[in-house]
Amino acid sequence: MALRASSSSVGLDSAGARRAGRGLRRARLVSLAPRATLLARQPSPPPAQQAAAKQQWARPPFERPSEVVAMILGGGPGTDLWPLTNSRAEPAVPFAGLFRLIDVPLTNCIHSGVSSIYVLTQYNATSLNRHLSRAYRFMSGITLTGHGSGFVEALAASQRPGCDAADAWYAGTADAVRRYLPLLCEAKHDECEDVLVMAGDQLYRMDYTALLNYHRAKGADVTIATTPADEDHATHLGVLRVDRGCNVLEFAEKPPRTQLATMSMDTLEYGFADTEEEAHSKPFVASMGMYVFKKSVLVDLLAKRFPTAADFSRDILALMHGELSIVAYPFHGYWEDVGSLKDYYAANMALAADTSRLGLFDPASPLYSEARVLPPSRLSGASVADSLVGDGCRFGRGTVVRGSVVGSCAYLEDGVFVKDSIIFGADTIDTEAARAAEAAAGATPLGVGAGSVLTRVIVDSNARIGARCVLTNAAGVTEGASGALPRGVVIKDGLVVVMRGAELPPGTVV
Repeated sequence: MALRASSSSVGLDSAGARRAGRGLRRARLVSLAPRATLLARQPSPPPAQQAAAKQQWARPPFERPSEVVAMILGGGPGTDLWPLTNSRAEPAVPFAGLFRLIDVPLTNCIHSGVSSIYVLTQYNATSLNRHLSRAYRFMSGITLTGHGSGFVEALAASQRPGCDAADAWYAGTADAVRRYLPLLCEAKHDECEDVLVMAGDQLYRMDYTALLNYHRAKGADVTIATTPADEDHATHLGVLRVDRGCNVLEFAEKPPRTQLATMSMDTLEYGFADTEEEAHSKPFVASMGMYVFKKSVLVDLLAKRFPTAADFSRDILALMHGELSIVAYPFHGYWEDVGSLKDYYAANMALAADTSRLGLFDPASPLYSEARVLPPSRLSGASVADSLVGDGCRFGRGTVVRGSVVGSCAYLEDGVFVKDSIIFGADTIDTEAARAAEAAAGATPLGVGAGSVLTRVIVDSNARIGARCVLTNAAGVTEGASGALPRGVVIKDGLVVVMRGAELPPGTVV
């Protein structure tokens, strides 16, 4: 079973919370040691120059939650993850059977002592807003660091006085943050020195304290979290060229391959890769879409210097690397940009096979999500291997599940075969009486009907798949959404996707 933490797991009394906070801060100081070793491999400037730089630029390390505000971007239309984003925002897409993508940055914030968190929402935000309100109510007034004013607050795109309706929508990442600059300048954020801006639709574990302290030790105006990347991934990300001090010399957003050829680096020598093999296969330094800004610099950039800029990467950082102090932060942990359906699928399959480095089962660093009150899953003569299964599921006799992720409240009737698939489950538990009544009326109950076969399929929430359906894409179709497919079924990246709420009659073959 996947691990989930409920609100009760963070209900510390104030004294216990303070002790936990001090313990976490001491642990973070130790965690910086590998970074120091990493930077030591690079040539250092003369001692006098180091001392002068430290005196002029370095700031004390991050200590109080009030010093940092996190702004998590709720994503755009999510076309790359469609049809999973047909009815929800990208950060609200489920993963690992129990969680949403937005739970990852929020969990990282909580474990890092960052407790002032805004989530900027826009497209298909209903599901995301509902999840935030249900899952993170415990952040109001108490956090793991013992700071009594923590919060997770959704900031929706909205019309403003003096603007027409078209201006209500965020034009990009920078525009979204600009809309809420007045909020950052309110009295409650007077102690805020840095603003952490990040995406809400990536899989990774990071101690933001290490990132913030690196940013402060460097005396940077802007710090960009980075990871080594191969050529295929680099063309879809921001790519940096840096010097040996990790100062950014060039920044290009989604560069063409002709430009990319001029930006390759020895990522091991510069401290981004961990091995020669990784450096050989990943010769590019890629942005993770995560930035730390000095608050004063952020306000100046968005309000004065670039008052109409839409995106941070394309419209601001690509132009300012020679003027501002912009540095790259080498991140050495697991990170996966699940911006495409095939990457999202691969990440879930790795979690099912227990080959992922995301760490779902780390008791010292639980992944937080909505604490649903559900019964345990019942497996009545079913066989399950190399899979993740959520709460409240029921598998019938003779059902076989291999290498798959099955979300909460899923119902698989007798004799179902599921392999290398993702089943989101249902919003509620369907009672046996209700299922019998639906079947008697000629309707297809929630879940997967008896004798059905699913291979490399993604089944969205509340789908109804009739008995003896065969969803295997035996023809090997790569892309397909035409009338040749049953209503509510799409083939994308070679995967069969059954859309949310779709109903497939018995005997359907795809």
